[in-house]
Amino acid sequence: MEKIYGYKEKDIIGLAEFLQSKGNQSLSKVFENYGVKYGKAKGTVRNLYYALAKMSVKDSEFCDKYLNGKPLNVGKIVEFKDCEERQLIKKILIATANGKSVRGAIMELSNGEGKVALRFQNKYRNAIKNKPALINEIIKELQREGTDVCAPCKEDEKEFLSETQFKKLKNEINNLVFKIAEKEKRENARLKERIILLEKENLRLCNALYGSSQPAELINFFSRGGERNILN
Repeated sequence: MEKIYGYKEKDIIGLAEFLQSKGNQSLSKVFENYGVKYGKAKGTVRNLYYALAKMSVKDSEFCDKYLNGKPLNVGKIVEFKDCEERQLIKKILIATANGKSVRGAIMELSNGEGKVALRFQNKYRNAIKNKPALINEIIKELQREGTDVCAPCKEDEKEFLSETQFKKLKNEINNLVFKIAEKEKRENARLKERIILLEKENLRLCNALYGSSQPAELINFFSRGGERNILN
C-alpha cells in the first residue's frame, strides 16, 4: 500500500477530500469531525494534515488533483531529527524494560508538559506502526548493551491518550490538586485556631499556678517546691 510521509495514501487523500467540504469550520473542528467519522484521534488527524500540507507544496500534480491547485499553508513544523527520534524510542523502550508504562515514560520524558507529551506519543506511535525496521534495530542495540527489552506489542496502543483524553486527565489532576490544597488550607486554619486557644489556656494556667503570665516564672515556681500545692 502506498504511503505518504509514513501515512497511508488513502488517509491523506481522504482528509484532502474532507477538507473540501469543511465550509466555515475551523481546522480544529475539522480535525475533530474527521476523527469521529473515521475513528482517529485528533492528534493523528493533525499529523495527517501536516503530511498533506507537505505533499501539497512538493507535488503540484497531487495538489491540482486533490486540493484544486491550492497548497495548504501551515505554521513551521518542528520535525524530529533522525537522531532525536532514535533517542526518544530508545529511552521509552528502556523505561518500559524497567517496568514503567509507555504513558508513564512519555510523561516523565516530557516533564508533564501536555503538548510535548502528545508530540512524543505521536512520534513513538508512528514509529511502531511505520518503522518496524528501526524499532528492531534499536531493540537489538539495547540487547547488545545488556538491556532486556522486548518489542512493543499491540497492547501498547492502549497506553496512548488522545488529545481529548489528555486534557480530561489534566483537568482531573488539577482539580484533585486544588481539592488537596483547599483541604490543607482548612487544616492550617484549624491548627492556627487551636494554637491560639492553647496559648490562651497556657496563660490562664500560668496565672492560676503562680500569678504570672510569664512562662519564665514557671521554673522559679517549681524550684521553690510549689509543686506540692498544685492539686490543693
